[in-house]
Amino acid sequence: MPDHWQSGAFSVVGLGVTEQGRRLGVPPRELRRRALDAALADAGVERRSVDGYIGTSSEAFDDVRYLGLAPHFAWTMQAGGATAIWSVLNAIGAILTGQATTVACVYGTAPTAHRGPGYGGFRYGYPALYGLIGAAGAHALHARRHMHRYGTTVEHLGAVAVAQRAHAAVRPGTLGYGAPITLDDHRESALVVDPFRRLDCCRDTDGGVALLVTTTERARDLPGRSVPILGLGTGHNLRNWWTGEVYDHHDDVATAKATAFARAGIEVGDIDVAALYDPFTISPIMQLEAYGFCAPGEGGPLHAAGQTTVGGLIPTNTGGGQLSGYYAAGFTAIVEGILQMRGDGGATQVPGAEVALVTGHGGNGGVQNTWSHATMLLGAALPGAA
Repeated sequence: MPDHWQSGAFSVVGLGVTEQGRRLGVPPRELRRRALDAALADAGVERRSVDGYIGTSSEAFDDVRYLGLAPHFAWTMQAGGATAIWSVLNAIGAILTGQATTVACVYGTAPTAHRGPGYGGFRYGYPALYGLIGAAGAHALHARRHMHRYGTTVEHLGAVAVAQRAHAAVRPGTLGYGAPITLDDHRESALVVDPFRRLDCCRDTDGGVALLVTTTERARDLPGRSVPILGLGTGHNLRNWWTGEVYDHHDDVATAKATAFARAGIEVGDIDVAALYDPFTISPIMQLEAYGFCAPGEGGPLHAAGQTTVGGLIPTNTGGGQLSGYYAAGFTAIVEGILQMRGDGGATQVPGAEVALVTGHGGNGGVQNTWSHATMLLGAALPGAA
């Protein structure tokens, strides 16, 4: 076990992804069981070797018996859409402090099984008292602020939706598979909250994802293809609320970026593919700007020019993201980052990709748009043991 965290010293050695979709008819706990089983098989790891468990669903407290595990610890955590990356960070911390050697980070929910008419969405802090309820309304304020400052247009938002659907349309297993859209389709979709239309918004889906985290040294002795973790960083947009800039920043990306990139020893120009948390179309626009792939205000035109597709400046959400792929919270982005680093991106694989940027976003801080942010940098997969 390394005595301190060096870039690449830890890896994701197992990836398990269940069917993703709406109204699958599978209970959440069974989704988590199937995801874990798939991750164990992918890594070539025996169930008894998993000695740490981090659940990322609120109902996962008593999972371990059903999952057949006997870990040294089992607990849940929640930071909204940043939870996935945070679970990996905490898995590394547990291994560093000698609490475990292999930690399973497991997600699995079935929200479409019980949400029906009248579902009101999440209430983020005191603004809910005045009718500002749900993530769409909160992110719409980001979008309107960006439009006011930089001239971003509805067509720019539509370009994000079209580009990500084009990726999903050729990736089996996504909600958008075989169903590309046009800017006209975006323009004609129902208005949800100004300026967002239906195709600007992601949809809840049922599904499970499991990751197995261990040291890269141990991973080299396993048959699975491990993906090294080059860097991790976090930030919280409440910092910008205190200065009155909360709507000018999608998140406190600067802090998260600085920590992760310094740990990895890389720069933005080293990134080959981006897997960004994308609940709404404004999110990839503002994140690409914040990370420095383009100047402030140029994220919309970057998408409109086709620079976020495979072969473009920065291929982004090559699996369709949450907008057109599936919504597994922050695990959607991690899955795509791992697939790209393994060369398993199918029709939208980025040739020669060696470094992936993965982001997470969520866990409101009691005031609208005070989300936490998480940055993960992944490296090209290492071959498994012969």
